[in-house]
Amino acid sequence: MEDMLNILTRRSFAASRIRNGIAVLAIALTAVLFTAITTIVLGTMESFTLTMQMQKMSRSDGELRFMTAEQFEALRQTDFIETAGLRMPVAYLSNAVRHNIEFNVEDEIQAGLTFCTPTHGRPPAAPNEAAASDLALRALGVEPEAGAEIVIKFTAHGRDYALPMVVTGWYEALDSQLSVMWAGPAFREAHPEIFQFTFHEDRDMTGTYFSDFTVRSAAGLEKRLRQLVYDLGGEPDDAGAPNYMQAAVNRVTNVQPSPFQMAAAGAFAVLFALCGYLLIYNVFDIAVMQDIRRFGLYRTIGMSREQVRRLMNRQALWLSGMGIPLGLLAGFFIGKAALPLIMDMVATEYKYLSAGVSPSPALFLTAAALTALTVFCSTRKPVRVAANTPPIEAFRYVENGGGRRASRRSAPGASIPRLAWSNLGRNRRRTAFIMLSLTLCVVLLNCAGTAADSMDVEKETAFMIRTDFAVVSAASASNTKGFLRRSDALRAETMADIAARPGVTGGSAIYKNTAEDANVTYDFGHTLIGETFENPHSGLLFGIDQYRAFGLGEDGHMICNVYGLEETALARMDLREGETDAHALFEMMSAGGGVLVGVHVDRRDMSLEPVLDLTDVGQNITVYKNGAAVMELPVLAKAALTTDDVGIGYLDAGATDVGGDGLSLYLPSSVFESLYDAPAVYKYSFDVQEGYEAEMTAFLEDYMETEDPGLSYLSAQAARESSQGTQRMIRFVGGFVGLVFGLAGILNLINTIVTTILTRRHEFAAMESVGMTRRQLTAMMVWEGVFYAAGACLLGLVLSAVLDLTLVKRLVDSMWQFTFRFTLVPALAACAVLLAVSAIVPVLALRWFHRGSVAELLRVAE
Repeated sequence: MEDMLNILTRRSFAASRIRNGIAVLAIALTAVLFTAITTIVLGTMESFTLTMQMQKMSRSDGELRFMTAEQFEALRQTDFIETAGLRMPVAYLSNAVRHNIEFNVEDEIQAGLTFCTPTHGRPPAAPNEAAASDLALRALGVEPEAGAEIVIKFTAHGRDYALPMVVTGWYEALDSQLSVMWAGPAFREAHPEIFQFTFHEDRDMTGTYFSDFTVRSAAGLEKRLRQLVYDLGGEPDDAGAPNYMQAAVNRVTNVQPSPFQMAAAGAFAVLFALCGYLLIYNVFDIAVMQDIRRFGLYRTIGMSREQVRRLMNRQALWLSGMGIPLGLLAGFFIGKAALPLIMDMVATEYKYLSAGVSPSPALFLTAAALTALTVFCSTRKPVRVAANTPPIEAFRYVENGGGRRASRRSAPGASIPRLAWSNLGRNRRRTAFIMLSLTLCVVLLNCAGTAADSMDVEKETAFMIRTDFAVVSAASASNTKGFLRRSDALRAETMADIAARPGVTGGSAIYKNTAEDANVTYDFGHTLIGETFENPHSGLLFGIDQYRAFGLGEDGHMICNVYGLEETALARMDLREGETDAHALFEMMSAGGGVLVGVHVDRRDMSLEPVLDLTDVGQNITVYKNGAAVMELPVLAKAALTTDDVGIGYLDAGATDVGGDGLSLYLPSSVFESLYDAPAVYKYSFDVQEGYEAEMTAFLEDYMETEDPGLSYLSAQAARESSQGTQRMIRFVGGFVGLVFGLAGILNLINTIVTTILTRRHEFAAMESVGMTRRQLTAMMVWEGVFYAAGACLLGLVLSAVLDLTLVKRLVDSMWQFTFRFTLVPALAACAVLLAVSAIVPVLALRWFHRGSVAELLRVAE
């Protein structure tokens, strides 16, 4: 009997080539969906992880700092540590221009874990050899090449050094602001005085041992690392303890997904499984409907229900064996091709990232398992129907909603559209599944389109920069340095050269206080709790209250972050309280009548942040200079701050190291210059006339190379392109998912129409024999397809509107870069495509599968 079952399975399989082709295509499309999504998701995760590791400059699992030589050797012997690199920080080089260069002693393990292994040349070995990035070497005045001779200058343990070095290798910099130059352990042996361990006494890092390491297993790493610090005799919590040892797990490498991320991933997996289920279920449901009489014959001659199930399951297995490998290969290459496009869309700052994903067995096994599970779930009900339908009922089966002959009344003189409408009721479940697939396509495309359109490019751009260009010193644009000293100020010659360029309008110099202006302080009645600490970057003393830290001046009052600006810059600010007329406010301030206070905002609703709103309009602020009160400035107005008001782009490095959480105060340039001894210009902002943007960008790029290497700038166009990249990514991802659901729905529609034509050839021939023309038959099938699409479109438009005004609106309102914009344009576009396809498919299907004369078609066996 087993041999006979195999023969019947093969013959049944061979007799349904067209249907099997559709089934293979359905299974392959499901496999393509899972493989492409898995490839894109894994590739994106790998790419983002690599990018974040590059930005962090470490691919390690964790890091230990401030160790002694003995503690470092003990770390290397720890059982759960796989590899441990050596890094001994020396200092930042003092003779670098426009680029921060950290000079260390490292071994090759550490260099590999921190992306510092030379890609050109070789690692350093001799005491006078070093490796560095291309930007670091150019900042030292040489072109990147092995054999180049340089001089490095730095200060260690209070002593200045100027040492000649030979470059043995270099690598491409991953950060425009910071690079690492490193020498081998031989440098430490040649200069033992530099590496004296004094950290426990003076907190000088030179002479301490750092290590980036990898572990054999990341499970419970934080707890094990903490215990390791205690085992080594260190203290991980108290930074003031003599034996303090800093330990940190690399959260970039060891990502811990949030519950929301896990829930979102699960929701997408269910959504894609539903897509495959709708597609495959329909294929096998139609197959059972076509072969139901044959199954009844099998049951009549003695085949059991279990054998029918085995026959169907074998066919599903054979179809899966063909469809899944095909889909896996196609899906992998589709995902691999789409991944770089997605990564390019995410943000322009990933220019150093080479996006890709390797064809790992786990990827294919995961996608194959998901596809096989979807096939299994999708075929359960059709298999059960085939096995459980009684032989007698199978012989008289006529397709309708319940598998039995049903009586339906038609209107007298029914038209072609009414006849087509009645035909939709032959299998209501299948009709519902086709409409559901098409509806999901419409809804997903519209939700993605709404989210993308709600991405407020100009709002995000204006938050970063309100003018066409903003120019600062290289130090101000460095997140490791920031605007701290008067030496970080813009040169007057640079601003004059920019202002003299054609097309420049609205130029404005913006001053800011520095760490060297600690003799000018402010008292606005805020009480501190008495505890203080020294800021390591600025060297200033900081006081704290319950939540915040404030920079303190020489007299113990707060330094604050104070800016001096012209009326053109003040007019661009968002004035919220008090005097909101920019011209009137500037006139009052210029006459010494008061000050403008800036308050950071809650970006979700752009309201003033209460925890940083420390003054009221009308409140007096006392200004001290050299310990004596020199001014009383009432608060005339409050402004909602953007990052352009306090820094450049999203970077405000320096402000937190000078004033901390102190007030952001804005004075007219004339008052600022009279108050501070050596006013330093922090930023020069300006617009250009239309058509001069590209010319100004080229000028600034050339100017940085030839005239002022210590210059940096941001343009509104660059900020805008970054925001548009996010917008394109939303459209692409949402469009991709919507397109997959649309293809599934269209394939379902094609499958249903083709099967309808094949199974109703007698019916069609009989209709033609009593007078129906081929044109009328075609019109009836076109109306059936259009009704499928029209129902899906109507439901899709309604659901799109409901979801847009509820779920999507709530989602985009929670993100400050978005401004909700209701739209149904993507849904209408999708509907137009679906309606066109639904009208074209029946015409082509009839042309291919309903050939021959009426007499020939009447002789075709069912």
